[in-house]
Amino acid sequence: MELRETKIKVPSKISKYVNIIISIAIYMALSISLKDVAEDRILIILGREISLQTFRGVITQLQMFISVYLVLTENKPGYIVSVILNIYNTIMAILFMNNIKSSTALPGVISYVGVLSIITLIIFYKEKMTDYITEIVNQKKTLEESEIKLHRMAFYDLLTDLPNKELFINRLEQNIYLAKRNGSLIGVMFIDLDSFKSVNDTLGHSAGDTVLKTVAKRLENCLRKGDTVSRLSGDEFLVQISNIEKIEDMQKVSTKIMDIFKKPFHVQNIEFVITASSGVAVYPVDGEEPETLIKNADIAMYSVKGKGKNQCVYCSTKIKNDVVKKLKMKNHLYRALDNHELFIRYQPQVKADTKEIIGFEALLRWNNSEYGIVSPNVFIPLAETTGMIIPIGLWVFKTVCEQCREIFQKDYRISINLSLEQLKDENFIKNISKILEDTNAIASNIQIEITENIAFNEEPYVLQRITELKNLGITIAIDDFGTGYSSFSRLKTFPIDLIKIDMEFIQGLSQNTHKEKEIVKSMIRLAKNLGIDVLAEGVETEEQYAFLRDEMCDEIQGFYFYKPMILEDIKSILYNQTN
Repeated sequence: MELRETKIKVPSKISKYVNIIISIAIYMALSISLKDVAEDRILIILGREISLQTFRGVITQLQMFISVYLVLTENKPGYIVSVILNIYNTIMAILFMNNIKSSTALPGVISYVGVLSIITLIIFYKEKMTDYITEIVNQKKTLEESEIKLHRMAFYDLLTDLPNKELFINRLEQNIYLAKRNGSLIGVMFIDLDSFKSVNDTLGHSAGDTVLKTVAKRLENCLRKGDTVSRLSGDEFLVQISNIEKIEDMQKVSTKIMDIFKKPFHVQNIEFVITASSGVAVYPVDGEEPETLIKNADIAMYSVKGKGKNQCVYCSTKIKNDVVKKLKMKNHLYRALDNHELFIRYQPQVKADTKEIIGFEALLRWNNSEYGIVSPNVFIPLAETTGMIIPIGLWVFKTVCEQCREIFQKDYRISINLSLEQLKDENFIKNISKILEDTNAIASNIQIEITENIAFNEEPYVLQRITELKNLGITIAIDDFGTGYSSFSRLKTFPIDLIKIDMEFIQGLSQNTHKEKEIVKSMIRLAKNLGIDVLAEGVETEEQYAFLRDEMCDEIQGFYFYKPMILEDIKSILYNQTN
């Protein structure tokens, strides 16, 4: 038989008042001892004579000790018991003095009253102290909660609950220290969501916040233990991939991260496919400091944006050099107008049948103090992304209008290229109208060239701006025709005066291919049937010119006749043609 030890448990209510019960018993025993020796004058204790007054004093002191003990240890219940016991003894002492007609018990009465005062003060200050302690504890708790909250605010993103940049850098510094010791690699991945603004614009910022939270959760779930994902700002995220042995392992992880965007996002019962552009910098190849690695990962991501987005690119020396060059060019471009670095070349346009100059295309050029002549294919996109295309475009228009009246005595047509960013400007038409008025330029001599992709853009403001330009008397030409997505309905409804066949098709004429010739023929016939003039650009050979002339193309532009020229050369050519 197995013997088990059993413990007798005292009920909790009884055990709670054990001290009080024992104290009451001792207190009452002391009171009874006083009553039993009340008639004796002299007491013999341990062989020594003790007077009754001395004995009463000792008993009273012991009772005082018990009263104070109860108040200190049992709080309010102890105080109540002490008050009752001391009041009881006070009454009994008064009755005793009354019975024996003596004041011998008066010191006891005063002692009991004093004890009542003392224990009342003790319980009062004890409760007050308890309140202070409670307040201190609550303040400490509040401070701890505030400290935790401040810590999260300082080191975590409030929306996604991911580490912020500060904590990301802190962890990256620790991992760099470890990587230096064990010779491992660290990858820093800079992720930017593509076209995230469309989600906010379409469904509102709350929907955008939902997407960001979902992206954060997916990134966390696909990372290894020890890796860190951080929300940098807006729709930008940073990922830290640590303890990597080979670059191939890094590529596997980055591919896994990019794969999370293949799954659609569901917001407000609408399915979104959101892609991301990302750049990766590797320690120690691309930097040995956190900020350097983040910067180079950002540079690599920036290069992806210019290559069609939705890719992951690893940083390289070429990428860094190209991006730094672009950034420097942007800074130079901001000062290009003030430094008078921009100038205009004019390329003549001739009638196909008579070879007579009938117009010019104004071509913007940039001669930078550091980079020399910069290609328009390089600086025009930079001007568009920085917004500098607005003041530069107005400068071009004003300069052309001024030179029109000054140089071209005959009513030659001058073509000026226009970008989509300029058409977005609400003040564009007002500014153009003012320039025409200030320069006394003839609006019908000005032609605006818009690429096919811009002209047939679905945005309603495009057609509105084109119509407003026509109302000013300016003619409209469609540049790079055939390279975009024209439709017959748009050709019919848009107020177009001229189409310019892209040089890509003109170059094909020299190869004697049937397809190229038929395409160019179709373009010319289409324009003729719609009552629109046709200009072929990029004509460089006699063969190309002869074919276009025979097919009734209206105008020719290209190196076969003239290259872009400065104003002085234009003056000479016009003088010779006139005479």
